[in-house]
Amino acid sequence: MKDLFIYHQGTGTLISLSDSVYLVDADIAGEQVMDAMENGETVGVLEHGGYRLDNYNMTNLFFTTD
Repeated sequence: MKDLFIYHQGTGTLISLSDSVYLVDADIAGEQVMDAMENGETVGVLEHGGYRLDNYNMTNLFFTTD
């Protein structure tokens, strides 16, 4: 399986999708959850509109063949 990364051009940060990475809508999650996530806490992420991004589902998104 491919090892995919998220890249932030401004800071040069690479985040492997092998790590626990979540896509979260800040409007749904609210400020309290976003603050907790910035401190490395993931408790309650899924209940507040978070979706786990990983190599499996992103590979399916970008590399599907029809």
